[in-house]
Amino acid sequence: MIRLWLLLMLLSLASLADVMEYATRQSQDLPAIAGLTCGAIFKATVLTFIYALCRKIKILRIFAIILIVAFSLMSILNGGCWLFYGFGISRKLITIISETNQSEMSEFLPELADKFLALLHSISFWTGAVLFSLCWILFPRIARKWFIPVVSSLSAVGLIYLVYVFSTAEFGRTNHIMLARSAYCVVSFLHDRSENKKLLNKKRPLPYPQTLDSDSAAQRIIVIIGESASRDHLSLYGYPLPTSPYLDSISDTLYRFDDAVASSTSTAQNIPRLLTFMTDEPNAKEWYEYPSLLQIFHKLGYRTYWISNQEFSGKLSNLSSILSADADVVKYTGSISSEDHYLSKYDDVILPEFKNAFAASDSLQLTFLHLMGSHFQYNNRYPESRSHFSPEDIMDISKRKWLNDKKAEIVANYDNSILFTDSIIGVIFDDVKKTDIPTVAVYLSDHGDNVYDDGDYRGRDPNFVKVPFIVYANEAYRQKNPNIIADMEKSLANPFSTSELPQLLLHLSGSSYRLYDPLRDPISQKFSPRQRFVDDEPYSADQPD
Repeated sequence: MIRLWLLLMLLSLASLADVMEYATRQSQDLPAIAGLTCGAIFKATVLTFIYALCRKIKILRIFAIILIVAFSLMSILNGGCWLFYGFGISRKLITIISETNQSEMSEFLPELADKFLALLHSISFWTGAVLFSLCWILFPRIARKWFIPVVSSLSAVGLIYLVYVFSTAEFGRTNHIMLARSAYCVVSFLHDRSENKKLLNKKRPLPYPQTLDSDSAAQRIIVIIGESASRDHLSLYGYPLPTSPYLDSISDTLYRFDDAVASSTSTAQNIPRLLTFMTDEPNAKEWYEYPSLLQIFHKLGYRTYWISNQEFSGKLSNLSSILSADADVVKYTGSISSEDHYLSKYDDVILPEFKNAFAASDSLQLTFLHLMGSHFQYNNRYPESRSHFSPEDIMDISKRKWLNDKKAEIVANYDNSILFTDSIIGVIFDDVKKTDIPTVAVYLSDHGDNVYDDGDYRGRDPNFVKVPFIVYANEAYRQKNPNIIADMEKSLANPFSTSELPQLLLHLSGSSYRLYDPLRDPISQKFSPRQRFVDDEPYSADQPD
């Protein structure tokens, strides 16, 4: 029984390998690692106990063997996928399996064999094999007296830890129980696929294609969509901490718009307004009744890219997977679903994909980059090594009496996420600066966050929807389009909704279309300020006192 327990313990660690890696990467939290290890001990002990109870009765023994074999195979799948590909059983894995055809499988198997052979040639593999073999031989001999009390005690700790996780964790509870995680991933995948199919069936072909025309004022257009970044937390907009040092350093070459307002407090409601001609007004039609930017620019001859570190489907982005399907190239660098909590990546993961796209030989190109930005949990949006601001920094600059140390730490984490986004923008803008191809880049956030800014509250707030909205044009673009540059210079104070992004991009690209409205284009000389709406309600700052 001791050897069975030892084998099940190894498999239990494999079942938690991705969760262990996440805990180590995110916080280096030794209590969490210890708790997860005790959780693995608890799993192995329970399975061993079940087998011990059932082994003398044939039918029950068969049940126990089936349970252990199923657990073993799934643990090997989880641990192997994590070891070779960086993720275990998850929505991402289920999606990949479901979309893999016979041809792709024939290409995948040799690659898997190569990875396995490389593992067999590694020192760490043989070190682990030798240690496990020694344990297999020696452990039953030396552990007889203390095995039951020690393992029982550690299992109790593991049970307490798992109960604690299930009662307190904000997300990721099912990740700790592999069978539950697997079932949940399959069910949610089938549900999302069904919903996505319904939405895709609602999409319409591009209306009025004959009215499209362009002089390709911008041969390359880059749109960076941030997440939850409030304008008032960027030093570029006057925040007292240096949260946007790169943007500050090139501020004299930026076109910084000072009154851009998000049309909603949620990503799900903003994305269709950023990617289609859907307006922010309460009487707007449904998103699928409007043409999408990706459809339009594809028709104009642009090769279109959608590179996202947000989810393919789930609670956060929702419609992004449907709307991004119009792009010629679609890359999701992070998790497939909001349920894949432990597959979240820092936003620098998009940079290699961006550089590959930017180096392509396309004569015309439109690239969307969708960041995780400053989405809560803020401390998960940047590496620990990139933590710069501390709670003490927040308390030093703040006169907010409602802040305590814990809340100041949350604000510091938020500001650090803004700082990390600034570094991502810096890499992209530097590449734009270096090219002699007329290129324009736009950075905006989908919405802001109230991070204890005006009271004892953190979260989405219709009064905190002012977002950064920045345009950067390289020298080649400025030389080619002096009239557009002059229009931008005159329009930086214009009050507009981010739902007008499609109008602005058509102007920047020198394009015309039947649905283009200069009254809604913030850089048009005909632009007319109007009442803006946030979540279908009048934006309070536009209301008369």
